[in-house]
Amino acid sequence: MQGIEHDYCNVCVRAVIMAWQALFNSPAVGLYNYTPYGKGDTLGLDAIPEIAIKTKLNEYDSHSILVTEELDEVARQRLPNDSDPVKQPLMFFSDPTDRSKVLKEFIEEVSKGKPTEKIGKILKGINCAETWEKKFEPPAIITGATSAITGVRKSEVIFSVILNYITKTIFVATPKGIFYLDLPNFDNELVESIDLNYIFKNGKQLNFLPAAEMCKSDDDAKRLVTFLGKEMYKYNFDDSKIFLEDSEQFLHHTNPGGPSRILYLSEIQKPYGPIGFILANGEKIGEWIHWLAFAKFAKTVGTSGDENALDVFEITVARPMYRDGVLMTPSPAYSIFREKDRKFYLDVSRLKHFQRPSTFRAMLVVTQRDNFTIECIMHQHLHREISLK
Repeated sequence: MQGIEHDYCNVCVRAVIMAWQALFNSPAVGLYNYTPYGKGDTLGLDAIPEIAIKTKLNEYDSHSILVTEELDEVARQRLPNDSDPVKQPLMFFSDPTDRSKVLKEFIEEVSKGKPTEKIGKILKGINCAETWEKKFEPPAIITGATSAITGVRKSEVIFSVILNYITKTIFVATPKGIFYLDLPNFDNELVESIDLNYIFKNGKQLNFLPAAEMCKSDDDAKRLVTFLGKEMYKYNFDDSKIFLEDSEQFLHHTNPGGPSRILYLSEIQKPYGPIGFILANGEKIGEWIHWLAFAKFAKTVGTSGDENALDVFEITVARPMYRDGVLMTPSPAYSIFREKDRKFYLDVSRLKHFQRPSTFRAMLVVTQRDNFTIECIMHQHLHREISLK
């Protein structure tokens, strides 16, 4: 990991921690109400973490570009016209608060009778993860609301950082490996000293297990997690023809988080049932770009460290659907993924063509490298394998 990449990742670690602290230091009522910040339908729990992240990144490097759903029109003005990877700027893609709708519901419930009390104080008085799992779904370390940032430098994904608000767990995916750490309480003085090196030293390495260990049957290998929360996403999924049989029998979750979805392929999920792959179902870039660092840096357990544990495929269909005028499954000609010298890179200059860069969509599959069932389907339908090495 180059020194500059380490420094930028460290800043992003501090940024999501600041976002979490800012959120937890806020009165509950200020989080689940709408705010004039952003695009009009923004909740306080969306705006507060985003402002903290933007402030931290701008303090460190005002020339970097931050793409979020609220700030993308500003980012668009600074995007390059040139697709040459060497000329691509440093970019951060962030989902400051993922699963905001369910987080809003959660905060409203736990703060009944005390809406002006800081949400952090309220949550310190309960078993937060257990309460979340009873209301929604276990494990909270995967299903909880998160904040995420992914760094892209010279068109390459260089790291991702994800912080789970509910379990106080921070994940980092870097060239040094994938680690996670349980944070102390948001108001603990120790929080101020936590950085990337601290996570490397005190965190645990996160393994992404092979299908042979996670999935015991062909049906297990087909089990997936994807978003089907609205009717058009159901149509888009069916149109992909990933399965010829009834696909609903293989669905584990139809309204999952975005950034944290990659964790369904990790050892954390093993006690909760097999998952053969995750799917970005024509979703916005902020939902799935964070997976790429995990797929790039996850190595197969028991190998010398050179063999990737996960594969990424880009799905295209003959008649792609649109959402708000944006293709849900762009063909290679319209894709952000470009290939040069048998290696893929992210052509962020393509985002300049979008009025709002955060609305770029794609249909991606991430699966275990030894999941022959899904790998065969992907290659049979000539879906592009996106090599991130």
